[in-house]
Amino acid sequence: MPGTAVIDNLTRGMPVEIGKIDRELKHLWEQGEGAATRASLINFAVYCEGSAAMDDSTQVISQLTADHACRAILIGMEPSATEKRVQAWISAHCHISRAGAKQVCCEQITFLIEGNSRELIPNIVFSHLDSDLPLYLWWRGEFPEPPGEQLWKWVDRLIYDSQRWQNPRRQLDLLRNKIAASTPRLTLRDLNWTRSLYVRQAMARLADHPENLAQLSRIERVTIAHAPQARSTAALLVGWLAAQLSWKIADVTSGGNRARIVRGEKQPDVALELIENDRASSSLSELVLTAPDAQLRIGYESGSDYLHADARLPDGHELRHLMPPGEDSTLSLLSEELNRASTHEIYLRALSAAEPLLS
Repeated sequence: MPGTAVIDNLTRGMPVEIGKIDRELKHLWEQGEGAATRASLINFAVYCEGSAAMDDSTQVISQLTADHACRAILIGMEPSATEKRVQAWISAHCHISRAGAKQVCCEQITFLIEGNSRELIPNIVFSHLDSDLPLYLWWRGEFPEPPGEQLWKWVDRLIYDSQRWQNPRRQLDLLRNKIAASTPRLTLRDLNWTRSLYVRQAMARLADHPENLAQLSRIERVTIAHAPQARSTAALLVGWLAAQLSWKIADVTSGGNRARIVRGEKQPDVALELIENDRASSSLSELVLTAPDAQLRIGYESGSDYLHADARLPDGHELRHLMPPGEDSTLSLLSEELNRASTHEIYLRALSAAEPLLS
């Protein structure tokens, strides 16, 4: 069928003139002759820098569209290029429908901006949105200084990964005081926060038991083991615990790996330690809350595909649960974020509580 051939070939990208993108997209679907159905529920914009990041982003978009119908707008920046130039391509990511009758396809419009021309991004994005569908923006990299306001005020969800930040405190300042403050509609979705989701859910499941919940007021020590480069993930997990239990982090020492947790008047402090685990298979490998004669533990065990949530109580009684392990890939984190309702306020409280640990 000629229409199918057109769609298949298009996945490699077809160069187009900037002013003719909408016309060429319309022409594409007309050529398809019903071989594929166009689907879109959101506008999904991606910003990245460098050709390698553009290739990787396209691969992620291709897999993501199997479960999340969207119009994808990929913006690649080459700020070091000496000549200012903008190029564009159109492509489609097609997947067989669940009924198996025909292909369901999502459009991708790709832009390469050469030269230091970041100010072009808002117009490029806004000019190619799919009607009035929500706009989700995945910002792969550091936020610019100054961040500007024109782009952010149109974004419904801003997705980023704070684990990649070189200067977390400066980025947090830009995020909260410049970007998030520019529009009330914007919700923040940190993939680094999502990495701790299954550990947080397992901890909440343990705390559902009254016997386990009673131990939280007796905790003397909190220990978190994390993978290299995932210290900030552990810090956000501590921030979540602190925000939920009204703890305050103080006296951070040892390069940010040890701290004192203040629980309140007439309650003993809690010792906190973050430990780097070179053999960790995920960002967070273990969370242990220790009381004088009890312990709550969330962690992975060798030879097991599950997340283990265990409680050892003062009377010697033990509770053991097997929980879903979650995944740590960029694709799975993004898919998780697109599937979930907003945890914006919970995240902001955790972020604020964790700030003393973020350097």
